[in-house]
Amino acid sequence: MDGQPEAGKVVNLRRNPAYKPDLAALARDQIAAGRRKLGLSQKEFAELLAPLLGWSPSAEIVEGWETSAVPPGDVILAVGMATQGTEHNVLTMALDSDAERVVDIIGGVVGDLHRLLGAPDVRQVYETRGMIARSQWNGILENANEHIWLYGMAELGYALDDSVPELLQKAAASGCSIRVLLLDPDYSGAADIDVDEGNPAGTLSPRIRAAYSRFRQMATRCGRQMQIRVYNAPPTVSVVRGDGRMFVTPYLRFFVGGNSPTFELEDIPDGKMFNRYTRHFETVWQIAKEWTR
Repeated sequence: MDGQPEAGKVVNLRRNPAYKPDLAALARDQIAAGRRKLGLSQKEFAELLAPLLGWSPSAEIVEGWETSAVPPGDVILAVGMATQGTEHNVLTMALDSDAERVVDIIGGVVGDLHRLLGAPDVRQVYETRGMIARSQWNGILENANEHIWLYGMAELGYALDDSVPELLQKAAASGCSIRVLLLDPDYSGAADIDVDEGNPAGTLSPRIRAAYSRFRQMATRCGRQMQIRVYNAPPTVSVVRGDGRMFVTPYLRFFVGGNSPTFELEDIPDGKMFNRYTRHFETVWQIAKEWTR
């Protein structure tokens, strides 16, 4: 019929305001399809998603996401990453309405999708951490006057960057609280991480010690405004925060950090992901210890 989309034709739904897709059902279908793709039970799928989410869902919660509840936006994104989808794959949905197949409902507009899926504080999704330029990493620290967090395994990129000491010193002078949280180099699983990332044995621990040495030098210039602690637990995420902005990189086994996907988050009133990772950092910080060696 004239003016009607043909079967298989790509349609931009923003130009078809009368179309009312069932987004909740689509979100549930994406959860179920991701689990089936991996061939996992709901319990196994919950365990897989836990490191990406920063908390541990149960098998019953996964069943609810697949059948009745509306999955949160961070869960949708985590499922996409767990199934190794690229940003385009995560942001692309297939809709079936009668004989019409409508694809790519948002047309690649990241912000629109996140608002629809309930994660408005996600500003950008990067397929790999390596896609973020060094200027962006340092830019998140510039003009911070309340909070700077560098949390990961070694955060060696910041430790070795010659411009970072000046950035941190400037932030400290403005009264900014600077907290650096690194993996304990004596963590018993460090050797396993080297194996997972394909590095020679004994790579990670010396990297952490080298980073710590550099951060200690910076701390002498920043005074009491800068603290460094280490945590002794399986690493799950890297969080870099500058006031109301944050880069979050979930650690995926068998991937080096530069190949892991990364979220750019913004602290806004109706956001949930930013606050969730804030709580995660604060919890790990409280159980971490100052490194006195």
